[in-house]
Amino acid sequence: MPRLSVRLYEKFKDRTASIESTRNKMEGLLIAGAVNLKDIEHLYAGLYMELFTEFESLLEELFFGLYNGTYISKHYSINRKSRIAPVTEIQPIVYSGKSYVYWLPYKENTLKRAKLFFDLGEPFQQLSNIEVKSISNYHIIRNAIAHKSPNSLNQFNNIISGLPLLPREKTPTAYLRSIPGGAGQNQFQIAIVELKMLANKLCK
Repeated sequence: MPRLSVRLYEKFKDRTASIESTRNKMEGLLIAGAVNLKDIEHLYAGLYMELFTEFESLLEELFFGLYNGTYISKHYSINRKSRIAPVTEIQPIVYSGKSYVYWLPYKENTLKRAKLFFDLGEPFQQLSNIEVKSISNYHIIRNAIAHKSPNSLNQFNNIISGLPLLPREKTPTAYLRSIPGGAGQNQFQIAIVELKMLANKLCK
């Protein structure tokens, strides 16, 4: 029996709660002097990569779940443009013979793929241009942490250009620990909140 796609959001929410719990504990250890700043920055890098992997996994599981009928949406009308049988052939066809596919950047991968397989690209076309841009920025930060290439770092620098950051806050991990004026939360916490909001919107 198909399950509601909101279950995927609930699973993602649980994973982000675990990630946030670990981050919060380590910040407490930093205050207590049990770890140093370099330890914390390594932790932020790893947790951010985990956060983004969870989000990408949600996109893939939602896509295949809606296509093969494992999940249904109670909010959106999902109509497949085609039928692929047997179901074991769905992934190879979507992957076009590759061992894996990218789901991000969102517009060039997830949304483009969704429009090929679902009428109107539902529910993936529900995200606004601003929301898609937010995912793009978070993806750029992910790449800057993962690759540290000149290109990825240049893209990251473009994101933070003009922001009122201290010199020490202008690396990807230090930026994630920075707190925008009046926000009360650091950029990592804000990323969790936004990605949860977007996941919830897609999985309604």
